[in-house]
Amino acid sequence: MCGVMGMYSGGTDVFPDVINGLFQMQHRGQDACGIALADGKRIRLHRGLGYVRDVFRNRPAPEFSGHIACGHVRYPTQGSNRLDNAQPHLVTTLSGPMLALGSNGDLTNYWEIRRFLEAEGIDFWGTNDGELLLKYIAFHHIRKGLPLLDAIRRMQADVKGAYSACLIARDKLYAIRDPYAIRPLAIGAGGGNWVVASETNALDICHVDLVDEVAPGEVVEFSRDGMRRLPHPDVQSLRANGRTTPAHCVFEHVYFSRPDSIVFGERSYDVRKRFGAWLAEHDDVQGDVVVPVPDSSNAVALGYAQASALPFEFGLVRNHYIGRTFISPGQAGRDDGVKLKFNPLRSVFKNKRVILVDDSIVRGTTSRKLVRMVRGAGAKEVHLRIGSPITQYSCYYGVDTPTREELIGSRLSTEMIRHHLTADSLMYMSLEGLRECVGGGANFCMACFDGNYPIPITEAKAWEGDDGRAVG
Repeated sequence: MCGVMGMYSGGTDVFPDVINGLFQMQHRGQDACGIALADGKRIRLHRGLGYVRDVFRNRPAPEFSGHIACGHVRYPTQGSNRLDNAQPHLVTTLSGPMLALGSNGDLTNYWEIRRFLEAEGIDFWGTNDGELLLKYIAFHHIRKGLPLLDAIRRMQADVKGAYSACLIARDKLYAIRDPYAIRPLAIGAGGGNWVVASETNALDICHVDLVDEVAPGEVVEFSRDGMRRLPHPDVQSLRANGRTTPAHCVFEHVYFSRPDSIVFGERSYDVRKRFGAWLAEHDDVQGDVVVPVPDSSNAVALGYAQASALPFEFGLVRNHYIGRTFISPGQAGRDDGVKLKFNPLRSVFKNKRVILVDDSIVRGTTSRKLVRMVRGAGAKEVHLRIGSPITQYSCYYGVDTPTREELIGSRLSTEMIRHHLTADSLMYMSLEGLRECVGGGANFCMACFDGNYPIPITEAKAWEGDDGRAVG
């Protein structure tokens, strides 16, 4: 999971706006970030490990400017956290940088495509999906001489997985989405500027209006002539298993997207409130107070409280200088993050039957610590309510859920999980409830919950060893 942003202006330097947009999407990736800027003649790139505020504390150089940009914040799913895997990526020729690309997603046949390119003499610096997408397009465009759009179509036909990407080519910006539209990618326009971004809050900060989403398999071109939309000529034939609808990642609404963003046509805040209302309507436990695990569960808990007519309280105070523990690299980092991230308000919990609401349970370590924290703050009972079904399967499309052996929901029954978490009761949403809350679920991928993968998994997921050597 990452955040990607592209911007095209008629002539204005877009660097400040792209910085603001990446700040808005920092929650989508905390490990690295980068911006490629083009002025119509050359492409300049600056990348670094860490937060946007640190990597771009100042303009990297006086000449680092341009009217076309591709920006990225990285949460690693393919390849370890090192600079070679930071995005965007560049392809250079003897005349200088020619193409730049940043992508949000993950690929299921990464190693198959990489081995093909390496056999053709193409070198790789890292093990990142964005680098592979760019070099596959560049191979067919530069080496084989295909027109750029044909090279992109070739990539869409051969590379499998999730990608919502921005590509800079000469004096144009392209937005590219996989045929299943798994990851979000919105289009905005205003003030002579065009913006594409993973979340609409990045459009809001740039003062542009939401126009649409990039359609499944679509390529959108931005140039001095405006926007040109290029629907895929045969999207349905690219889809496996006879599927004829998109497969949007439902976990965007469950956890990743900010509540103020419009994702897949709906504001995540409204969807999460429906999750909470569903839980309350199907719950028979009597509670005294509803408390969210902030921040992604706030709207779920509010929906629960309103539907159950129980008081809503922020009983856990979050330290906002700690990043998102789900996307922290390594279990030790996640454990320390939980301790530093939350502090209980004892007056909220003392002698109360607490309905503690969270968005999901992946490994179970965070939930166990939170239940014990709440009980230690004086709660009489702790009833854990989860705004999603049981996570039982790994995701191969951009959410770095671990192997099935690490997923507590794939190993233990609900009662065993409750006992492990030391909660008085535990209730998840049902799959049927989740589908109901997202309009029937026909347009969503729920593979992490039901194991129904829209794109076949053709090979083991890749990772990197501690020495940086690719392993797969």
